[in-house]
Amino acid sequence: MSKTPNYDAKVKKILDEIKPGERTCALTGETWMMSEEEISWYRKFSMPPSNISPLMRMKWLCSFFTMYQFWYQTHPETGKQFVTLVHPMSELQAIPDEEWFARDFSDTFQDWDSNKSFFEQFRSLQVRVSFPATKFIKKPENSIALASLGDVNSYFMMASRSRDSFYSSDVDGVEDSCDISCGSSVTGSYHVSQSHRIHNSQFIDSCYDCLNSAFLFDCKNCENCFGATNKRNAKYIWWNEQLSKEEWESRRNAVDLSCRSQLKELKEKFNALIENDSVWPEYFGENCTNTIGEYVSNAVDCKYIYSGQDGPYKDMYYITYLFGNCYDCAFSGAIVSSNNCFHTNTAVNSSNVHFSHMVVDSQNVEYSLFCYNCENCFGCVGLRHKKFCIFNKQYTEEEYWQKLDEIKCKMLDQDEYGKFFPSSFNLGYFYDAGSAVVYLADESDAKMLEVPTWGPEEGGAVPKVDYNELTHSSELPDCIDDV
Repeated sequence: MSKTPNYDAKVKKILDEIKPGERTCALTGETWMMSEEEISWYRKFSMPPSNISPLMRMKWLCSFFTMYQFWYQTHPETGKQFVTLVHPMSELQAIPDEEWFARDFSDTFQDWDSNKSFFEQFRSLQVRVSFPATKFIKKPENSIALASLGDVNSYFMMASRSRDSFYSSDVDGVEDSCDISCGSSVTGSYHVSQSHRIHNSQFIDSCYDCLNSAFLFDCKNCENCFGATNKRNAKYIWWNEQLSKEEWESRRNAVDLSCRSQLKELKEKFNALIENDSVWPEYFGENCTNTIGEYVSNAVDCKYIYSGQDGPYKDMYYITYLFGNCYDCAFSGAIVSSNNCFHTNTAVNSSNVHFSHMVVDSQNVEYSLFCYNCENCFGCVGLRHKKFCIFNKQYTEEEYWQKLDEIKCKMLDQDEYGKFFPSSFNLGYFYDAGSAVVYLADESDAKMLEVPTWGPEEGGAVPKVDYNELTHSSELPDCIDDV
């Protein structure tokens, strides 16, 4: 039996009348074909069809991906500075994660006012609740990390599980490595992108199961290769030429990657090799069936996916960044071991999360931010271990469903339900967020999304530096042995 009968009846009428065909994006004016498959996702989740194109929807959603942003904020009570992903110009206050997890924000709540916009009311609640500075999912040890999955002795990491590593993002099982992006099971390596199961290697792009190599592109199961593209089960390749073991080792010993002058020439040669002498596959991935996407592993019946690690994934539609076992999600990002999520950004070990950001170990949550171990919550911020809450206010189960039905009907009538949070509610700087990094959003996109125009160094987000005390890069030795 429906618990929101009035809303369900309203949206059913809309969905019964919708037909596939060309649509015009309300923001960009571009056209797209709304397919029967897209409509089936609206029906699955009982959602009103969007008047925003799928690409613009993902740009909008991914403005909440703070990506690789490290800022300073000042503690509201002690006055001390700390590192955070929350930019001070966002008007949102952060506190260190340990303090945040020790507090209960359920005492900050408000009643819903049917005469006001939902988003206006939500913003009023959002600015009154503090946010965890680095939003760790698993507490890091002796590390500086954002959205940590359990970093140990690692620094300037983002969305990672690592040990003894530096300057990396979106990685799992990385150790003794630096400059790793979107990879897993990488050890003793440097500058590795979209690659998995890599050991003792440098400058590796879109590769699997390689070791003791450098400058590889689209290689699988390769060992002792230097400058190789599109190779499989290869050894002793030198700039795509097959050598003997002795000749390869002789040439390799003559190369010193620790000297910038040599490294610059090699990187230029590698880029030219990729551009001129390489075959680009239809997509980068492994073990996929009936799947459209890029950098996806172990997926079945998935469409328009970018960067899915490990898996398995099944029945996913327009997703950016996937980790773990996920299924039945659409128009979402950073879905980690979760299912039945719709237009949600960062759901971890959760189910039935809609129009939300950073929801962990929860189910049946809508239009909420930073909620952990919650169930049946709507329009909430910073709650933990709560049920039947709206705008952080506690209701009985019967009151909750009655109130929720009323709110969703009102939002549907006001053309609010079905839209993600305004980009102005974001925690970080738009031009360093996922919209720009993944989807190449520019100033015109920012204007359409009504992104605030403040600069990245405003509000004390970047400390003042006396550049006279720094060494100019031109004065650094060419080779590391001379430092």
